[in-house]
Amino acid sequence: MNYLKPAKYLLLIPALVLLTAAPGHAQVNISGDFQARWTHSWSVDALDERGELNYLRYLGRIRVAAPVSNRVSFQSEFTTFTEPNPLSPVRGIAGTGNMHYGISQLFVQSASTSVPLFDVARLRVGRQPFPIGSGLSQGASSYFVNLFDGVRVDLSALGLTLSMMSAITDKDLSPGGYFPLEGGDHLHVARLSTDLANQHLMSYFIYNRIDGMYNDSYIIGAGGRGSFISSELDYFWEVAHQTFNTAPGLPEMGGYGAMGGIGYRWQMGPFRWFKIEGRYSAYQGNDPDSDRVERFSPQFPSFFWGDRSGYVNAVIGGNWPRDGRLREGGVQNFYGRAYVVPNFAPRFRLQFQYIHAREFFDADEYNPYDDEFSIRLFYTLSQSNRFQLRYVRTIPNEEDFGEQRVTSLNDRFLRNRFMLGWRVRF
Repeated sequence: MNYLKPAKYLLLIPALVLLTAAPGHAQVNISGDFQARWTHSWSVDALDERGELNYLRYLGRIRVAAPVSNRVSFQSEFTTFTEPNPLSPVRGIAGTGNMHYGISQLFVQSASTSVPLFDVARLRVGRQPFPIGSGLSQGASSYFVNLFDGVRVDLSALGLTLSMMSAITDKDLSPGGYFPLEGGDHLHVARLSTDLANQHLMSYFIYNRIDGMYNDSYIIGAGGRGSFISSELDYFWEVAHQTFNTAPGLPEMGGYGAMGGIGYRWQMGPFRWFKIEGRYSAYQGNDPDSDRVERFSPQFPSFFWGDRSGYVNAVIGGNWPRDGRLREGGVQNFYGRAYVVPNFAPRFRLQFQYIHAREFFDADEYNPYDDEFSIRLFYTLSQSNRFQLRYVRTIPNEEDFGEQRVTSLNDRFLRNRFMLGWRVRF
């Protein structure tokens, strides 16, 4: 591995001067949101005769933005979590302990139009998200409370924008916790994007440098989104390939992932809006008969298409991957939804959706994933105040697996869930 020499950091000094030199003023802006969800769930045909559950989950976020000068600003975001579950803030269940605010974002940034060769230049230092596309390889989520601590630079010129970030994702300390140890996990990202004929296009490179000599990987991807024929006919797509650095003597490992969707919204009869949409995502799995290991398993993907099935998140798992780990056979998600907004009640939206999940490569002809059907009713009281009533039915694709009921993978059962949610923004 090649590392930056300390002298090379001196090149940043002129850029810092150009970006930050300006007279100062102070004005603090505060915003945020709060979500509360009451859930009642019960199971059918469960081997362990599970009882009914009633619980309350909540999420609170407070964002602070303070201009420091004409070019420099400070921003932070605080997200709630409870003591027993500090890494998954949305899973904060009422009654499980003291509630705290964790720092999910904390950074200072500077933007300038005076940097030579560029129309706009921006520097950001601190804890910050770096979402790419729709989350196939790397997404933005409130679950990522501890990510990412790093430096980001955005440069725009000739209609192109180059965004680069380097971050520390894991660092070990000395036994006493007084100083850092050598090594650690790093993340390096570069994304090039542009708008062409009302279409947004991008390409990106992600390098996950894992502590040690092996298991690091890099991802090359591309994607786009926009509309065609009509402004109400929209689409998105994204493809990527990942290559792992494996130890000598082990088979080569790598694979590809893909994501895409298309939707159309129009006015029809008694409905102000009627929309249908379909989406697809795939994480390649391994074919045991091949000479190499097929796997697409990025470190920090994040997207949510359903209530339980049909989502991927690096922290809480979902339908994988989790922390770069993936089921041997990979996964495919098929998502479809339709919603209507009636003319006589424009504040209401009724939505139906279905998610089918299966392995990318099915070696044993057994589908370990569940499907999901849901009906959702939204009521918008105002722009910052919305209620939601949701019914979800999780449907297993197979019968119980094996004679012993060891895990939930063996016990395949129906799950029903009612949820009442309230979200307020300020």
